[in-house]
Amino acid sequence: MNDYQAIKSPCTPEHLLLPSGNSPCVGICKYNKSNYCVGCKRHSSEITGWINYSTEVRKAIMQDLKDRKIDE
Repeated sequence: MNDYQAIKSPCTPEHLLLPSGNSPCVGICKYNKSNYCVGCKRHSSEITGWINYSTEVRKAIMQDLKDRKIDE
């Protein structure tokens, strides 16, 4: 058994739903033990709140993701 939790839902990854550049989703929806996605490096709370975030908040998170280190 690995440390990842695959999303087991019929949801479509954000990168297919939102216009290009509006989401860091790369379609690899697996979480580490700390609930960070190993694909886009966002915390599960950032993913679920993404659709409601302002453009400014999204840009700030995307900037932070460039340097974010997560355990895989």
